[in-house]
Amino acid sequence: MLHNKISKTLKVSTLAALVSSSAFALPIDWHGAFGVDTTMINTYTRIKSTSPSATVDPGSQEVDFANGSNKASFQSYVFRLNPHLIVNDSASFKAEFTSGYGRGGFMGDSQAHEGNSQNGFGNALYVQNKSDGTNSLVINKAYMELYSDTATYQIGRHSSEWGLGALVNAGNDTWDRHTFTRDGITAKIKVGSFNLEPYWAKIDTGDTFSKQTKVTELGVGLVYDNIDRDIAFGILYTMKKGRSQNTSTTTDTIGTGTYALGETDVKITDIYFRKTLGDFSFEAEVPIISGDLGKVYDAQSVKTNSKSFLFETAYKLSDSWTLAFDFGSVAGHDGSDTSYNAMYLNPNYQIANLLFRYNLNAIADNNNNHLYDSYISNATYLKFAGEYKSDKWSWIVAAIWAKANETAKSGSSAYNHSTNKKFAAVDTQADDLGVEIDLNFDYHWNNAVTIGGSLGYLFTGEYYAFTNDPTNKNEADNTFAAQLRTSIEF
Repeated sequence: MLHNKISKTLKVSTLAALVSSSAFALPIDWHGAFGVDTTMINTYTRIKSTSPSATVDPGSQEVDFANGSNKASFQSYVFRLNPHLIVNDSASFKAEFTSGYGRGGFMGDSQAHEGNSQNGFGNALYVQNKSDGTNSLVINKAYMELYSDTATYQIGRHSSEWGLGALVNAGNDTWDRHTFTRDGITAKIKVGSFNLEPYWAKIDTGDTFSKQTKVTELGVGLVYDNIDRDIAFGILYTMKKGRSQNTSTTTDTIGTGTYALGETDVKITDIYFRKTLGDFSFEAEVPIISGDLGKVYDAQSVKTNSKSFLFETAYKLSDSWTLAFDFGSVAGHDGSDTSYNAMYLNPNYQIANLLFRYNLNAIADNNNNHLYDSYISNATYLKFAGEYKSDKWSWIVAAIWAKANETAKSGSSAYNHSTNKKFAAVDTQADDLGVEIDLNFDYHWNNAVTIGGSLGYLFTGEYYAFTNDPTNKNEADNTFAAQLRTSIEF
């Protein structure tokens, strides 16, 4: 089926040819990545039952069943093309093209149909795979980069990265499915060891171009990075405002409908620190979200005040061996009507092969959800890892423990962090998310091609067995995942 999926890139190739022919002598530097993987998840529902409940409570952790099966198997690909057009010494044009949501797609999706059912003629064409031409070219980035003596300016749709990438993540790794972008202007100013990045961005115009519907963002990042002392620290401050008639962002936290957020005024303060002491390195990021979140509960506007703490450490034993210890606590929501305190990290920021990695509801229904829209939220975790590297190989063994910060308590309001719905708890939920053992390996065939794989075994915690129905309880079951992948970077 691979050749059928490659057809999705033909539009990109055509565009590249047109750009090349029109650019004449202007030099173009082409970069990008293409990768294919195959994944199997056994007992992805994380419960022992093999059939869905007749009715599912809004607070239940039960995920959708796929035709009565709790086993999943899928093949996906990532594709992105990053041209860099050098106009002159003072200006460049950069972009990122891909072919679908999540910077790729799935093998055997709607791009190649078996036959054609129009006019009742499908059976005769069953042996032919025909493309329907949907999900074509996606432009993730398109911006100019201007160079002056005082600053570098990025104007257009461009990406950004901050700290550990917990909130602002550019998606620079080959298998990152998302990229943090903004439509606007960023100035990058360097003075000695200080890096200053003020920016302005237009997030959404809403349904009209009225001033009352727009969402804008204004922020600045300041970093002190002293290479001689191996230390860096900085702060990112962002203000995101939505006008009173804003309908672009909606929510469904109560579970009875979808509501416009309306006027919002959210501030993000993200603190970052890095220090290296010989063979030991330490990094920390503390994102804080505060302000007016809007009408999360229908007509009621609420405040948000959310904090998370993320720490990553590493100790280099030798040229081949490195030990790592990571710790994090990401805020959850307790079900309050007067505030909303949950924080969802960037979906590129992941710590395990199973925990937080996939949107499991999308396995049964990928039309309304996306498998890679999955976030670390409402969790405190510890991770121990050991990495071995040689000229061609890299191996990582890791153990991850996690528990939920907020759980349902009988007789009180609670919040389902998987479905974003508030509910009335009639049962008490365990906080144990589980313990996971992971193995990851990569074989670097050459400088461009990598062949790798991963294994993950989750000793599932009872948190995932919660149904909010004392008469209809589930029992948690362990789950296993295996993946093989190959990629090329150019």
